[in-house]
Amino acid sequence: MDKEYYQDEEFDEFDDLDELEDFEQDLEFDEDEEDADDGGEPPKKHRGLKIAAGILLIIALALGGVVYGFQLDEVRVIGNKNYTSDEIKAMMGFPEDAPNTLFCYLRYFRYKVSDVPFVEDIQVKIESRNMLCIEVTETDILGCFKSGKQYYYFDNEGVVQEALAERKETVPLIDGVDVENLEIGTQLSMKNKTAYEGIIELTQLLLEHGIGVQKIEIDEDNAFTVYINDNIRAALGIPVLLEEKTSELANILPELEQMAETEQIQGILHLENYDATKNSIIFTKEN
Repeated sequence: MDKEYYQDEEFDEFDDLDELEDFEQDLEFDEDEEDADDGGEPPKKHRGLKIAAGILLIIALALGGVVYGFQLDEVRVIGNKNYTSDEIKAMMGFPEDAPNTLFCYLRYFRYKVSDVPFVEDIQVKIESRNMLCIEVTETDILGCFKSGKQYYYFDNEGVVQEALAERKETVPLIDGVDVENLEIGTQLSMKNKTAYEGIIELTQLLLEHGIGVQKIEIDEDNAFTVYINDNIRAALGIPVLLEEKTSELANILPELEQMAETEQIQGILHLENYDATKNSIIFTKEN
């Protein structure tokens, strides 16, 4: 009997064994697809969509937590003496109705101060989920000189920081000495070095002791007189022992101010000859 009689007609198409193996692999692939369609393992594409949806859900939940969990309720401003809290926020461009703590922090935490008189640095910090703190570092305004219609304000380095048409009542006006080249950003320049050093030292001491004065007058002999208000002034003499004289003035001033208010007295406190004894301190009434 002929050998070809036993061969399956379906295999007549294959010339060799390699073609037969390829055909069997194709059959197995088709069976796998049918199993998947019948409820077997889902295709990889479907699994990828589920993972992406899960990631998007996590991101949405995180954003919702940021938006609703960090609502900004309070903004504190600390360290400011020369400017009000509203002025600080205005110069920063800080929105009045800022809605979110984190968003505002990310926007302003690297804020750089530029050309703001008497302000060295501003830092924004997160105090809590609902509160930000704006921390201001300022230089002190020690005093001012008047030239023409302008008042020139200087800091503790003797550098002119600001020129204004109005007078700040809490800043002492320096009178009686000539200042050369009053310009913003330049250091005070005067021929009278004794007066210059005395002005810087005395204004710093007055600020440290919390003594508010209207004016500091310097005569041709370099004698300093501090005008506390319209009723009381203190004669300090030449600028020596200024630390001791200012400390004594701070101790006596509350009593003098009370007397001026209750008894309507006016006068001058003499500290020119201060020598650490009470006998060297004299108050002279002028009414």
